Amino acid sequence: MKRIRITTEDGSPSFYSEQFNEIYHSKKGAITESDYVYINKGLAHWSSQNKQMSPKIFEMGLGTGLNAYLSYIFVVDHKISCEYFAVEKYPLSFEEVKSLDMQDVLPDSEHKHFFDQLHMVDWGGSLLQKEFLFKKIKGDFFTLDFDNQFDVLYYDAFGYHAQPEMWHETALQKCHDILAPGGVWVSYCAKGSVRRILEKIGFWLERLEGPPGKREMLRAIKKV
Repeated sequence: MKRIRITTEDGSPSFYSEQFNEIYHSKKGAITESDYVYINKGLAHWSSQNKQMSPKIFEMGLGTGLNAYLSYIFVVDHKISCEYFAVEKYPLSFEEVKSLDMQDVLPDSEHKHFFDQLHMVDWGGSLLQKEFLFKKIKGDFFTLDFDNQFDVLYYDAFGYHAQPEMWHETALQKCHDILAPGGVWVSYCAKGSVRRILEKIGFWLERLEGPPGKREMLRAIKKV
């Protein structure tokens, strides 16, 4: 799969995938989008409702690892522990990750080492750093079985036109199944058909203001 490095409008890098004709992040800003959608509207929201509890986070699509890194910063700053599980069907090579030169733009210079460390972990392996347990697996979301129920689910698949199967009921039902009651599903997506499916399968939906360049995004809460 050929990927081309690009620079987004906030100065942070991302990739364009020729296979999917899609970029990994918003052109308006990779870090800006990840921080707003997944940390602010996902993890921080759940944490505000569950004070000092330890979240279990699932990420559908590790990509460049930016969501995992920003989650690590949040957990360290808030002095809580966390278990983070990421699945990726099309992993980047470490050489591709290094070509991003993320160390030049990552927030929180004290912890920048974690970004490289998470990519150096073998697929199927884990990393424990400051009460943050990171696990990753190369595989297909549809065929994987999960023992845990998760509190926060970052749904970061490519867009509907690139991966329509990831936005149909089978995939979204699996998201519902692996979330704990009260768990938070969050995505940059705001497509009406996706919203209707999420409501149908038992989520309470919120349409939120989107990150820069996007009018809306979705947050779904699994009904208790």
